[in-house]
Amino acid sequence: MSQSTIFAILMILLSKRKVTRDYLAERFSVSLRTVSRYVTVLIDAGIPIISTPGHNGGYSLADDYVLDKSVLTEAESMRIKDALGKTADSYDDKANLALIEKLQAVDSVREQDNYIVKQSDLYIDCDSQAAETKPKIKILSEAIEQMRATDIKYTDARGAVSYRTIEPYTLVFKAGAWYIYAMCRMRGDFRLFKLTRISDLRKTSKRFVKVESKLIEKLELEYYNEVYIDLEFEFFPAVTESVTDWLGMQAVTERGTKLVAHAEVPMNDALIKRLLSYGSSVKILQPTEIREYLRDEAKRMLELYTD
Repeated sequence: MSQSTIFAILMILLSKRKVTRDYLAERFSVSLRTVSRYVTVLIDAGIPIISTPGHNGGYSLADDYVLDKSVLTEAESMRIKDALGKTADSYDDKANLALIEKLQAVDSVREQDNYIVKQSDLYIDCDSQAAETKPKIKILSEAIEQMRATDIKYTDARGAVSYRTIEPYTLVFKAGAWYIYAMCRMRGDFRLFKLTRISDLRKTSKRFVKVESKLIEKLELEYYNEVYIDLEFEFFPAVTESVTDWLGMQAVTERGTKLVAHAEVPMNDALIKRLLSYGSSVKILQPTEIREYLRDEAKRMLELYTD
């Protein structure tokens, strides 16, 4: 079965909107039965082709159907446009030029896609993402959708570097950082890989078959292993929005003229970095260990800037 002929039939339907079976049989020098088989392949692939019987009947596409940009890769689109351009003078019906315009419209939509992940139940805008993280999320999102293994260079928390092939399952945003949950072929088990520790990311042509991943159980296990502390601090109104985004409105109260936040939070490096980012806009009340650590860190910073 000729895949190129099947695709050409789709292109003709996009251009002419309605054609007869006789026309397609003559156009591609095949039998009427073969045309019917090709059209059935397109219908089975999800193309909404309408078959109208009778003297004025034929094949047509649903009025609201447009060629989705995922049907073609950029390289395939460029190759087709180049071929159509070189053979345009061989036809009088201007169909080649119409097809080129349609493909250019598809590419235009592709170029305007600034999102990282876009599905019917999830949309993540990438405008606010770090320049380093954005392309990684986009590549991994495509690898997840296409079930393609991915080669990575990974540096763990201790600075050890390893080269791995992973089977990506789920993008995870946890504790203010992006991770990819994937089957690590080197370890033979699922792992969470922090995107900022990934370099030399490359989607391969190797496909994989998904198995039960137990993502929720793994994430819950990590959360259960974290140590939580009772955090309380005063803060200035200038950082109210940031504090409420982090801890929620229910964590904030007024004590006289002061604003106070009180919540149970995991004790980790991310917490220390966040508190340091507030600078002099917050004053830790408890626990004492955090209060003393930040005070000592402030002294060390002061010494760096003392000539």
